Amino acid sequence: MSTVIMKIIVRALNSIFQQWDAKAVPSWNTTGDPCSGLALSQLDSVFEDRDNNPAIRCDCSFNSSTVCHITRLRVYALDKVGQIPEELLDLPYLEFLKIDQNFFSGPLPSFIGNMSRLGLLSIAHNAFSGPIPKELGNLKELYLLSFGSNDFSGTLPPELGNLVKLQQLYIDSCGLGGEIPETFANLENLQTV
Repeated sequence: MSTVIMKIIVRALNSIFQQWDAKAVPSWNTTGDPCSGLALSQLDSVFEDRDNNPAIRCDCSFNSSTVCHITRLRVYALDKVGQIPEELLDLPYLEFLKIDQNFFSGPLPSFIGNMSRLGLLSIAHNAFSGPIPKELGNLKELYLLSFGSNDFSGTLPPELGNLVKLQQLYIDSCGLGGEIPETFANLENLQTV
């Protein structure tokens, strides 16, 4: 892996985990190359294994298989606290972010709208608050968005109607009010609400 890219990834991952008081499982390594061990497995059964939590998945096919990037991050039901850190932007190939069933709080930051490769964003069963940022409408690759069981306020932003690949939307008990925006008519792939 490119030394510069590896340093950025390691620094970002270590900072995120430090803020969340999370520790990598022994089956992958954040002090050297995080893209090793179980992080290289492309099997969902390995990534979702309860003993592999927190978990990352890497894709090492970049630049003729000389560069690896983290494409998935899961911190699931570990009773973690904190906010969504801006260091996530240092993982520009992240396609999957699942941090359900913790005690994360604060606002959902607007910078999350810059994570353009996200296909799955699942932050349900936490204590997030404030409005849903309209910048979520920039995440054109999203096929699953889950933010139910939080303490959000305000209404659904009409910009969510831009998520034309969205298949699943979970917004139950999220604290929002008001009507469903007319722009949701654009969500022709939506199967589950």
